Amino acid sequence: MSILLRISRELDIVGDVTATVDNPSELLAWAMVLADAKVHAWRAGDSGHRYLEVAADRDRPPVRGRVTAVLVCDDHREFWDALGLRELGTGTRRDLSIAALSDAWTQMPIAPPETRPEPGQPGDR
Repeated sequence: MSILLRISRELDIVGDVTATVDNPSELLAWAMVLADAKVHAWRAGDSGHRYLEVAADRDRPPVRGRVTAVLVCDDHREFWDALGLRELGTGTRRDLSIAALSDAWTQMPIAPPETRPEPGQPGDR
């Protein structure tokens, strides 16, 4: 299906769309782009896994429906904690603001780029 979507000249989705993002900066980008976006943090009732989502309703192409971006936060605990969610219990949910996402992102440490050579380059072991 993904190949068919890529080769289509035009795309018009009527229904809900969910994108899984890999890091907090991508989630923040979705929050900034989607009009009237709502931010929610929640923990699954069965597993206790942590999630952040940004969602908005759209009524024009290319998507007519609810657009949601989800970040699994079990691998982003520093970001989760910076949002003040450390005590959020299993099976519970909290509404957040886009400003809260942005503020938490500014608290994240900046890691220098890796200095290891690319595979196959001089110095690669």
